[in-house]
Amino acid sequence: MNLNIPFEQIAVDCKDRVALRHPGGDISYAMLHEAIKRLARGLQKLGIKRGDRVAVMLPNMPHFVISYYAALRLGAVVVPVNTMYKGRELSLVLEDCEASVMIVWQGLYSELSRIFNVIGSLKHMVVLGDDIPEGAISLTRLLARSHALNEIEEIEEEDPAIIQYTAGVTGIPKGVELTHGNLLSNVAACREIMRVSQNDEFLAVLPFFLPMGQTLQLNLGLLSGASLRLFPAFVPEDICAAFLSGTSTLFVGVPSMYKILLDQFRELDEESAVENPIRLCICGAGGISEEILKEFEKTFKTYILECYTTVETSPVISFNQWRTGRRVGSLGHPIPGVEMRVVDENDNEVSIGEVGEIVVRGDNVMRGYINRPRMSMEILRNGWFHTGDLGKMDINGFFYLVERLNDRIIKGGFSIYPTEVESVLYCHPDIAEIAVVGIPDETMGQEVKACIVLCEGATVTTEQLANYCRDRMALYKVPAAIRFYKDLPHTPTGRIDKKELRN
Repeated sequence: MNLNIPFEQIAVDCKDRVALRHPGGDISYAMLHEAIKRLARGLQKLGIKRGDRVAVMLPNMPHFVISYYAALRLGAVVVPVNTMYKGRELSLVLEDCEASVMIVWQGLYSELSRIFNVIGSLKHMVVLGDDIPEGAISLTRLLARSHALNEIEEIEEEDPAIIQYTAGVTGIPKGVELTHGNLLSNVAACREIMRVSQNDEFLAVLPFFLPMGQTLQLNLGLLSGASLRLFPAFVPEDICAAFLSGTSTLFVGVPSMYKILLDQFRELDEESAVENPIRLCICGAGGISEEILKEFEKTFKTYILECYTTVETSPVISFNQWRTGRRVGSLGHPIPGVEMRVVDENDNEVSIGEVGEIVVRGDNVMRGYINRPRMSMEILRNGWFHTGDLGKMDINGFFYLVERLNDRIIKGGFSIYPTEVESVLYCHPDIAEIAVVGIPDETMGQEVKACIVLCEGATVTTEQLANYCRDRMALYKVPAAIRFYKDLPHTPTGRIDKKELRN
């Protein structure tokens, strides 16, 4: 079933209700529905059809929502693109997914302009803004000059809806293929757990280009008839003010956001108080400390439910839930329609309390990685998605994350693979050897540390290397700590000993 089918029913039933709130004014469900149908027609006139890939690189603004649902209405596949990506990262994604159209905000166009002519599949550039570059198409005009497309492309639930890119172990991003059925099943399960209704208003702070931003804000909100209060960026002062205003009911964030908001609240007038608290907060993409969780709940008079997410699972796997209880620091229980197990290296289930790899199966699990059949078969072997995370289950069925099997760094909810950063820095002529590791950070959970051995006679500085990285990768991947070494430690087998470097 196309996501537009349940959305259209909601849009008709809730036509006069506010769907989106943003600085430019409120947008009703009827207005949003009309805009989606118009842009669908506009994209159709550009030749977009079922199965084509439409890349969307926009902040949390109405046009992201319109573009997302318009492409899906045609049966096209949406490729949400991280708005912090730079030229190399963009080209890797666009070439891998073979995007036909790119919808981009004017403020982000400069990065794309450098590579537009070398992406063979890219036929059209649709730009949102007043200053439209030569050869590009105005998104505003395309909307205004198109009639509504009332038809919805008939597709099956196993047809792809999204190609969501995640950092690759090899330094090359992987395209996770998520179906309409994946997304719809995850929304239905989370709606039940979070008890979302038409009376709710989401503080839509998490970027929509992230899986949590899509499922737990965009799709969950609109397919429940709720309102989304859009925030194009995470500005602590604005979010804290929104908490204090008492108009919103739901907030979805990552651990670092809760710490930052607590710090921001402490800077306010001592008389500031939460009169009408948000009824529920959700925390995913990493563990939140029990101290911060309890202090946040006390300060903002709310309740936080932790969940376990991965890109490959649309993204929610498990939740601390009201009906099954909550264990602070746990991953909770599997959501409806999902099974979880803990297995050993031979994929045999381990005993209660024993540590092993967490594996998952259910309606939320991806079809696979595009263009990577071997990797897909390996990670989905025996009908189970192998998360790469080490965990355990207690006697009451609560799951706990112990550590990562791989070297992935989780910084403020973003996944970073060290090899991705290493591959950029290895191109610098002054670097002889490098290792990138994650180090603990009180606010972000983890930070990126680069351990570098320079070539003989090199005089490059840490600031110069940081600037080199800033020009070539998203800012959140840039090492916060750069340290020079005479030699890096190695294991007996000759590999760099990253465990020692972390310590």
